[in-house]
Amino acid sequence: MKVRPPIVTVMDHVDYWKTSLLDALRETSLAAKEANGITQKVGAFKVSMKSGASLTFVDTPGHAAFSEMKARGAAVTDIVVLVVATDDGVMPLTREAMKHALAAKVPIVVAINKCDKPEANPEKVR
Repeated sequence: MKVRPPIVTVMDHVDYWKTSLLDALRETSLAAKEANGITQKVGAFKVSMKSGASLTFVDTPGHAAFSEMKARGAAVTDIVVLVVATDDGVMPLTREAMKHALAAKVPIVVAINKCDKPEANPEKVR
């Protein structure tokens, strides 16, 4: 059996800069091309590391209209990275993404974002 790279699905509430974070990994600027900077579809890409190993990242839309896409992203993943912004905290779509990740029974890593904003409040992420 051929070993496949681990699949990491990144989920968030809308406008938490998730795609911009992924753009940094893949050295692209896809976020700038999305309508209003909001991811409109599921995207996937592979990152190769110096060791020769690789990771596959799945970018799911954060907007409420794309709930089914988020569920499918969680269903094919090995781990979910849930991005939460410190200026907004846990929002309804954050809870929805968490629900999809829990339903998929995969590990969840919470990534705290927007820490540099003046209105950042890490307590909102609890």
